[in-house]
Amino acid sequence: MSFSDLDPDLVAAAIRGEREAVTALTQAYLPRVFGLALRLTRNREQAEEVTQETFVRALRNLTQLKNPARLTSWLLTITANTVRELARKQRREAPLDYEPPAIEPEVDGSLERRQKALDLAVAQLEPHDRELFLLHTVEGVRLKALASEHGVSLPAMKSRVHRIRSRIRVSVLDELEAVGAGA
Repeated sequence: MSFSDLDPDLVAAAIRGEREAVTALTQAYLPRVFGLALRLTRNREQAEEVTQETFVRALRNLTQLKNPARLTSWLLTITANTVRELARKQRREAPLDYEPPAIEPEVDGSLERRQKALDLAVAQLEPHDRELFLLHTVEGVRLKALASEHGVSLPAMKSRVHRIRSRIRVSVLDELEAVGAGA
């Protein structure tokens, strides 16, 4: 079962504490929560810790979820908040500790070079900017929800995400020029 075909009754059953529903929700969201945690922490052990803590917090507070249709963004927000708390606790930057997803090889390898340049550009962002980029661009969290979560206006959030994307674009183009791959 994936998060896109979750039955609202399943969410309601999980809120009531039905073990099978809780298990189904956890299994459906585990890959997405872990993926975001891994991209934000850039460290497998920390991502596993964040994932576990995210589900503990989410299940403990599931009754506070007012709109079951917002379960995805609610869980991803908990994940991002947990990563921020972990970073504050550790006060250090962890090295990149994951392999980008495998890419089908091309004859000239240009797609792989572009993907590596993008991964490097995202990894070099400040943690807060990387979080915003990944939540919106990769995970699809709406700008309105991000603006609300961060206590800024929607136009301010749009502007911030636009600046982040522009920095990534410039970084990717610079990296591709440096390796002679062109865009």
